[in-house]
Amino acid sequence: MRTGLSILLVVTMATSAAAAVDTRLVSAVKMGDTATATALLAKKADPNAGEPDGTTPLHWAARNGDAALVDRLLRAGANAKTANRYGVTPIAIACETGSAAVVERLLKSGVSANATGPLGETALHTCAKGGHTAAARLLITNGATIDVVESWRGQTPMMWAAAGGHAETVRMLVEAGADVNARSALQTWERQRTAEPRDKWLPPGGLTPLLFAAREGRVAAVKTLLDAKADINIVDAESHSALVMALINGHVDVAVELIRRGIDISQADRVGRTGLYAAVDLHTVPGGARPAPRETDDTATSLEVIRMLLDRGARVDAALRAQLPFRTKLDRGGDGVLGAGTTPLIRAAKAGDTAVIKLLLDKGANARATTGNGVNAVMMAANVATREEDMTGRSKTQQNAVDSINLLLAAGADVNGSDTNGRTALHGAALWGLTDVVRLLHQKGANINQLDKRGYSPLDTAEGKAGGFGFDGRAGVERPDTAKVIKELGGQPGKPPASGPPSGRPADPDAN
Repeated sequence: MRTGLSILLVVTMATSAAAAVDTRLVSAVKMGDTATATALLAKKADPNAGEPDGTTPLHWAARNGDAALVDRLLRAGANAKTANRYGVTPIAIACETGSAAVVERLLKSGVSANATGPLGETALHTCAKGGHTAAARLLITNGATIDVVESWRGQTPMMWAAAGGHAETVRMLVEAGADVNARSALQTWERQRTAEPRDKWLPPGGLTPLLFAAREGRVAAVKTLLDAKADINIVDAESHSALVMALINGHVDVAVELIRRGIDISQADRVGRTGLYAAVDLHTVPGGARPAPRETDDTATSLEVIRMLLDRGARVDAALRAQLPFRTKLDRGGDGVLGAGTTPLIRAAKAGDTAVIKLLLDKGANARATTGNGVNAVMMAANVATREEDMTGRSKTQQNAVDSINLLLAAGADVNGSDTNGRTALHGAALWGLTDVVRLLHQKGANINQLDKRGYSPLDTAEGKAGGFGFDGRAGVERPDTAKVIKELGGQPGKPPASGPPSGRPADPDAN
């Protein structure tokens, strides 16, 4: 009983003490009421009496950029180094708002130019992030370490300025001697797959200021860094160049600048993706669970980038070594058909992108190339191995497919090519009910009765007997109009197993 009363007494006393804190000064400063704050200081109000989270009047004066009030608070005895519950100090706030005058007063009061925040970030980091050049210069003049790294991702102030697109701040840091090729820390993730398992690619770090600027689309910062002799061909831990980094994030203007400056356009990332592949991918942006990058930037389009790359000798048939990492888990692992061996031409064919197909063929692209699982560009245009969850080619029309196939066949593509499951372009067109494509393929010499390795003919496929849909691939979708045309063209049933479609999808092409 006595213990309970003792605890109650302590709690009551603590509550009373908290209630006794005079918050009039911090409230006045917070509201920007300088007159009331000045009057309270004249009456000897406690300049360090703050809010429950430890935010003091000096914090709020710094937030408001009120240099005169900062002076008054410091003269009244405000603690310039105090941190609130979150580890934030007045100088960090002054750098966030960019008030050089407040930063100067805090430095003169004894605050270190290298004071750190809760994650090891310095005031210089914060000033650089906001592009507050004058305040950042003051810090450097007062001894701030230029290439200090914070403890969360090992990034320097230059990286924060570059990512924010603050070219003037980048230039000032360069003049002060900052390392334009410094790398952020490498991240070692426990795993890259979920329990399902699905690839949930996580960035490995190791970025330089140029890579940060390219990723964020900061053209002016890119120009400034390149003028300062930043390594234009530097890559991250997974071999992403600045060019690929810019294009996969939809920053066409940055890509144009990098190409004009002479970046090595032949560089490929870990899975074999070059700048050309990334630009082709961007021209028909994959849909997914998050907003897609823009295909057109302020002054250029991805098609212009493709032309630039081809004119400069980009390797037109550079193929992927593996499937591209999924952008998010919610993308559900679509486009498995775009695996190892996929060339820019094959990728363009999947979307029925005739404009790009023409450009690539004019530069000598191999129309007979196949993925590691035997899918050629004609088959890709006809939706062989395409799933309903695929992100690419969702807006392709039958006319897009017809036009693409005509271009590819004229360039020598095999109309009767088959994948490792024995499926031909006719099987793909039948599965998806692409009746016009069926007519074209037959006209061009496709075997209307070719059987896949399970014994299904294009007619069986159009009648929904071969499956191909649903989570396990067993569901069939009937395409009566397409089946009718196939019969008129001489199509016959195949010799499928009596048990019907097997459990699970056929072995569709995927990452190799």
